[in-house]
Amino acid sequence: MNNYTLNTYEIKREIVNFSKKISNGANKSTSKFIMDMQYGLAKGGSCLISEISRSLDEDIKLNYTIERLCNNLANMYEDEESLIWNNYLDEVKKHICCEDNVVIFDDSDINKEYSRKLEDLDRVIDASSKDKRIVNGYHVCEATVLTKNESQPVSIYSKIYSCKSEAFESKNTYTLESIKVAERVCGANFTGVFDRGYDDNKIFTYMTNNHHRFVVRLDDTRTLLFKGKKKSVEEVSKTRKGKILYKALFDNEEYNLTLSYTKATLPCNKREYTLVIVYGLSEEHPMKLLTNIEVKNKEDVIKVARLYFSRCRIEEHFRGKKQEYDFENMRVRTLKSMNILNMMLTIHLGHLAFLADKINKNLLTIKIIYASKSLKQKSIVWLSQIARGFKNILALAHEGIKEWQHIEKSEFIQLELKL
Repeated sequence: MNNYTLNTYEIKREIVNFSKKISNGANKSTSKFIMDMQYGLAKGGSCLISEISRSLDEDIKLNYTIERLCNNLANMYEDEESLIWNNYLDEVKKHICCEDNVVIFDDSDINKEYSRKLEDLDRVIDASSKDKRIVNGYHVCEATVLTKNESQPVSIYSKIYSCKSEAFESKNTYTLESIKVAERVCGANFTGVFDRGYDDNKIFTYMTNNHHRFVVRLDDTRTLLFKGKKKSVEEVSKTRKGKILYKALFDNEEYNLTLSYTKATLPCNKREYTLVIVYGLSEEHPMKLLTNIEVKNKEDVIKVARLYFSRCRIEEHFRGKKQEYDFENMRVRTLKSMNILNMMLTIHLGHLAFLADKINKNLLTIKIIYASKSLKQKSIVWLSQIARGFKNILALAHEGIKEWQHIEKSEFIQLELKL
């Protein structure tokens, strides 16, 4: 475990091999950029281009390295971006189930409270603040699929957008894009899990028409048809008594929950669904979940509740991006550069999830978690531990990744004048 030179070598080799898979088919400069970014994010543990540049340990002025990386972010062509992302999605397919995948959809935000000069700066609700302040920032639409062995969240769609951009159409545009990516990666046989921000008739109709299963948390104001009469889900939840007992664990705290369910019809498409009501998480309002999964007994009801509770994994994914990599502190000015940088980070986090999915089979993953010096021996999502382990091991590296890159040097032939 303490063979630092061997561990450093193995980590570099892992990053190089993964970067080559992602850059397959790209030109040499793009391939070098991907390898630099993957290594810089792993060692620096930050989205700041200056920290990524320092992590590369190049024998040139730091300003030159920063300028090169920024130019690559700003000038990457769309076909190169598509090639990189398609290669990444191909790797994702190798680490998920062949069928019956769980895809979690959620929105986040980037807090840029003190920024003034960024492109199309928007106003967003800071979800991490207790008073839900409205600050300058950007919206982030994200979709993650769970891996087949350890159910680690792997992002398959991540888009930073602003409502003030000229190209902006609607929030549903990005949501439907994320669902279509899930269709491409998982096929038609997947279950979409949505928070109450996705309580929208268009989402219900699209998922139903395309034969996808879904679990959506409803807003308290949602109206459904019960036995031919319109009633709010809040009104119905007060008349029900949870008879199905279920114990759930959140943040190492056990909750004794009670569940209830009933049939309900959505007025927009006249389709019948199942409404699952969860009591015990909040004293004020129970949780209401609408699903098209067939529910016949209490085991099916518990399954629906557990599917929704798997949302905690995408929350851990967001937390890892913001805490371990200082995601909100990125300092590139254009939306294009932000999205390319976000893509590089998303690919890196996917790499960590792939390693975590082999935690019981891969010795390197065990070494990385040991090097993280974490207090917890077990974790639901291993992102933070593996990120810290990468950083701690690579901190002992005396050289960057340049020695692993094949860089062609042109030979200058001196002209000679024979007399």
